[in-house]
Amino acid sequence: MAPNAATSETLAMRELIESRRDDLERLLAKYGATNPMLFGSVARGDAHVGSDIDILVEMGPADGNLLMRASGLMEEVRLLLGTDTVDVFPVQLLKRQVSQTALDDAVPL
Repeated sequence: MAPNAATSETLAMRELIESRRDDLERLLAKYGATNPMLFGSVARGDAHVGSDIDILVEMGPADGNLLMRASGLMEEVRLLLGTDTVDVFPVQLLKRQVSQTALDDAVPL
């Protein structure tokens, strides 16, 4: 979907993220997450009511347990954005076919 043809739900979710960008960047730094990218329906521009905000991040294993850090980051981003429909995935933990689909959709956050 072309950026100018994004659904109103997509635009609202992107606006919500942008309005909290500084706080989001602080959370990413706190959890050692870099290179945040949106993927899925929000990245494609076809989000609808009930769509998740899917965020792909890179997390170095030297900073501690990836799953625990990603879980903590996801919970804090949910609180920050005021919605339970946020999922955070470290690229290192994605399965190959899922990661390829996510990377094909991904756009910088």
